[in-house]
Amino acid sequence: MTLLGPHARRTRRLGEAQARVGLACGGAGGARLLAHIHMPASRATVLRLVTRLPMPDTPAPIRVGIDDWAIRKGSRYGTIVVDLDRHRVVDLLPDRTALTLAGWLERHSGVELVARDRTAEYA
Repeated sequence: MTLLGPHARRTRRLGEAQARVGLACGGAGGARLLAHIHMPASRATVLRLVTRLPMPDTPAPIRVGIDDWAIRKGSRYGTIVVDLDRHRVVDLLPDRTALTLAGWLERHSGVELVARDRTAEYA
């Protein structure tokens, strides 16, 4: 196994460490912490490394919470699906339309309860 990928600017081990800090602290907080421990990265880089991490394999959720989240604040929003039993993010959907959410729920037929706010987006 090689230490570097093709055209890499950081070792795989450094990238994994930066991504783990990003998971714990977020983009801006992670960037500040990484600068203090001499592994500097911008907040955008930290977030990019986090989004490249594979989603962990978890059992299918039974109770989920649905809400919107800002992909780009003020202009683009998506839907976040959270497992209410494990308090973990299950999926991030690219928009907040009822059609997209209905498709997701059809693919995850084990869901018994859906909690959402009273917005008309998902009705």
